Amino acid sequence: MKNKIQHKEILKTLVFVLPYIVVEFTNTILVIIDKSLSNSVGKTAIIVFSSFITLNWAINTVQGCISQAHSIVLVRDKTNYKNINTTGVALELFCSLVTSIVLFIFSKNITYIYTLEDNAREILTIILKLKAIQLPFVSIGFIARNDLKINNKTREIFIIMVIASIINILGDIISIKYGYNEIGIYIATIVSTIINTSLLFIVSKFKIGKVTLEYIKEIFEYAKDLIFNKVIQRIVNIWYTSVASSFGTNIYAIHCACATIIDTVTEISDGYHSGLLIAYSNDIENKKENLIRKVDIVGFYGIGFGVLIGIILMYPTWWLLGRAIPWNECNPYIWFYSLEFLATVASCNYTAYLSANKDTKAIRNMALIGGLCVRIPLVMLAKYINLGLIGLSFVCGIDRTVRTIYLRIYIKRKYV
Repeated sequence: MKNKIQHKEILKTLVFVLPYIVVEFTNTILVIIDKSLSNSVGKTAIIVFSSFITLNWAINTVQGCISQAHSIVLVRDKTNYKNINTTGVALELFCSLVTSIVLFIFSKNITYIYTLEDNAREILTIILKLKAIQLPFVSIGFIARNDLKINNKTREIFIIMVIASIINILGDIISIKYGYNEIGIYIATIVSTIINTSLLFIVSKFKIGKVTLEYIKEIFEYAKDLIFNKVIQRIVNIWYTSVASSFGTNIYAIHCACATIIDTVTEISDGYHSGLLIAYSNDIENKKENLIRKVDIVGFYGIGFGVLIGIILMYPTWWLLGRAIPWNECNPYIWFYSLEFLATVASCNYTAYLSANKDTKAIRNMALIGGLCVRIPLVMLAKYINLGLIGLSFVCGIDRTVRTIYLRIYIKRKYV
């Protein structure tokens, strides 16, 4: 009887999470179309935008972690949402403005992390300056989006996302038609971001409260752990991409195509994590029994879903994003790169559970254990023995798998 009840609870959770996955899945499809137009400009565009993705993650680090911390606080304290949301916006705005100023000033210096041809470097420099302009609009939009997510308003997020994406795609088409190429494409992204953020605030009926010291402290209590993890992760990713760029333009182009495909598909896991965070928070507040067992079974189904998504999306995503690099050059490496996607899906399940418990200590150490202790030594070994793309493609999956195992061991020791 207990097993039947448990499986009903699991089914209920999966149904609850599904709208969040659908939103991110749709977003991924729209992002793929957007990137397809961007990458259709040629090999230089693939290299520029793939290199930018890694830098973009680093640029968004603090803002993204504040957003995650805001979600952790809000999901367990919905009655004080006005003050929590207003404090979140103030923190996001302050941090993003500081980051934008630094980014704008040092944009060209940052590009020397990579081994790039002069044309690609100049384009990437301009895009980084444009990113500095875009960042504050992106960061404050996180808060309004979190508010809608936690109030289960996925339909509203879906509609806003579609509207903003259509504007972005139309902007891409116009930019390419009139020869503005990479720069015009990113300007279209900025316009889309401003519209997206504006609609999120309007639809969420954002209500201004107070910026309180209490919630500044609480948000930073969780954000500091998340930031530590992400900073290490970003450093490792940038270093890893830098090493990949040193293999030569042709090999780096294949790496960029494969990495862009996996990074894009992995965005679906954001919806999976968001839905599980809310579901597990509700379970904790309702004092559900056998929750750890439920988390493990949900994780098993999640990996199965990830395998299915990978099989379905991999070739079409390559055709849209990376066809400037022939499929026979990406295959079979792309499947080795996809191990990172599956391991990320698995780890999202456990990070959602820990976040629902307001426990970010283990999350803080993920990149330290997986990135510094696994990825860097393995990449150095792969380069030393000249494993090329085989080595690069396997390393990320091994790194993420180690992180997932670490989280499960932590949960077993503390919560079982």
